[in-house]
Amino acid sequence: MAHIHGIYEVLRYDVINFISSYLNSSSISEDYVSPSPNTVAIPLVKPQELVREEVPKRSWDEVLALDGSSRSFVSGKGSISMASLAVASITRGIYGVYPSLDGKGGLALQEPFIAVASSTVERSRLDPYIYASNYVSFVSLDGRPFSSIRGVEQVETELRALLETRALSFLKGKGAVIIDGPLFPSYLYLSAKVKDKIIEERRKALDQNFVGVVKRIDKSQYLVNSLNGEYRDLFIQRYKVDPKSFVSDEAFLLSLTRFNENIPYSPTVIGPFMSEEKDTRIFVNYLVIPFNPYVPKFSILRVESLVNSEDVVRNLLAIKITREGVPYLLALADAVAKRVSQGLYKLVISGLQKVGLQSSYYSRIEELGT
Repeated sequence: MAHIHGIYEVLRYDVINFISSYLNSSSISEDYVSPSPNTVAIPLVKPQELVREEVPKRSWDEVLALDGSSRSFVSGKGSISMASLAVASITRGIYGVYPSLDGKGGLALQEPFIAVASSTVERSRLDPYIYASNYVSFVSLDGRPFSSIRGVEQVETELRALLETRALSFLKGKGAVIIDGPLFPSYLYLSAKVKDKIIEERRKALDQNFVGVVKRIDKSQYLVNSLNGEYRDLFIQRYKVDPKSFVSDEAFLLSLTRFNENIPYSPTVIGPFMSEEKDTRIFVNYLVIPFNPYVPKFSILRVESLVNSEDVVRNLLAIKITREGVPYLLALADAVAKRVSQGLYKLVISGLQKVGLQSSYYSRIEELGT
């Protein structure tokens, strides 16, 4: 018992304090590497106007949030990937789901939500086209049959990305639409040909009523790469933080807030910036939202839109955030999409297993998670 007590003391007073002190240091000693041009955005206001407090104000009549979920079953004969969508509404709760497992509340889509990739190389390349279906896809956008050799991630990403992009077209004109993630995702797992087709379709679907909310910016350097010259000088002189001392946007913004904000904490906006993607101008703002006016804990979000307007951030700030720091509409859409994909997965896989399809180790672990 004395040994256990000693470990607790070491963890509490030595390890935890050491880690906390190290992570709270303002910078690490590394040479700054100049960013590539496509990761840099242009600030659209004067340096002294870039950081400001913003008051929440709702002016949007209807706000929808779209999110998707996907998962895959892997067997010795191939993989089956499944995707689902959910749309939440600020006025109606759940606006709709796809696919609808009970036939109620479904979105009026007729798109593949299942993709099948064979692991048998000897089969004729004509087979996938014979098995064409409105709801099951066997062929990639590049015209090649899905194959297990591409990896589950690639098939799953293409299926979900295409489904979400088609849903954007369906939701166009129905209100302001919040998308989980950037307006133009990177789609790292997809081939250039497939990615270009999805991005082009997405570009045609988007308009000024769509807003992208990026939650994960712990690896992003979009902001720190964009603060150069007089903008960098301002942060060093006025706020006592150097953007180039941080390896991520999140680390920079947390330090900026910690050293400069006072109780009671208020929502802070950093922006706007402008970048270009596929001949489309994208306007970016960062939101630092306190969970509580008297507690130094913050949600940090990157907001993307096709219009440079303060109404975008004001309306987003008017939507309550969850304890995870996400607008509750997005959290609701995410939770429902995951439940639909989980139900779809169990329904499809139980049927396949009854006819003798054996799961791989990958899917046995997945089944334990569901």
